[in-house]
Amino acid sequence: MILLIDIGNSRIKIGLCKNPNIRNDINVFYCENINKINSILEKIDQYEFDTVLVSSVVPEINNKVTQIIKDSLTITPTFINSDLITGIKFNYSPLSDIGPDRIADCVAANNNYDKDKFKIVVDFGTATVFEVISNNSEFLGGSIFPGLEVASKALASRASLLNEINFDNWSNDQKVIGNTTEEALKSSIYWGYISLTEGIIRRIAKELKLNKNEYIIIGTGGFAEIINNQIPIFDKIDQNLTLDGMRIIYNLNKK
Repeated sequence: MILLIDIGNSRIKIGLCKNPNIRNDINVFYCENINKINSILEKIDQYEFDTVLVSSVVPEINNKVTQIIKDSLTITPTFINSDLITGIKFNYSPLSDIGPDRIADCVAANNNYDKDKFKIVVDFGTATVFEVISNNSEFLGGSIFPGLEVASKALASRASLLNEINFDNWSNDQKVIGNTTEEALKSSIYWGYISLTEGIIRRIAKELKLNKNEYIIIGTGGFAEIINNQIPIFDKIDQNLTLDGMRIIYNLNKK
């Protein structure tokens, strides 16, 4: 049994994986910040873990996370990084700049989806990140944009008359032409990011000279469902992509 901890900029996702050999056999818990990790660990302290893997994009709290895990489970966690066996050739410089969440996403996409096709992963988190993996298990690179919430907060912070968008209140028939300031803001984020996603994917395919039957598009992250509601962009939506990539990395490195 292994424990998977995915520390993002906005929240922490904890996965309890009883059988690391089974895809997506993961019970998921969420917490808002590092101080809540203990409460999750207390809920699962009846289990005995072989390993704890951590993917963290907030390096300044890594030492504290390590101490929490040591104190609670008497295990020193392994942090996902480019030095581990991944089964992927990363075409990136320097390798140390690749975020652990990006590494895990690519590993999951490469192993869980059609080996004969290119994979385009779109991760909607604090940042909106595009990743491209070839049909030869090579990470080709990608694009990084501000996330939807970041864009909304940035606009509100610089424009006195504009408020942040309430992301809990979306309509499946969101209009492009807003009749109020709130609707206009929602339109800019909703349709703007749909257009961004469609456009970047189209340009990736053009740059690589790929036909649609030669690649698969995988969406993940908190806003993937919202983006996909109006116009189906993704072939698959996989909300446990990062955690399952960490599971695969564990299997590749456990010897």
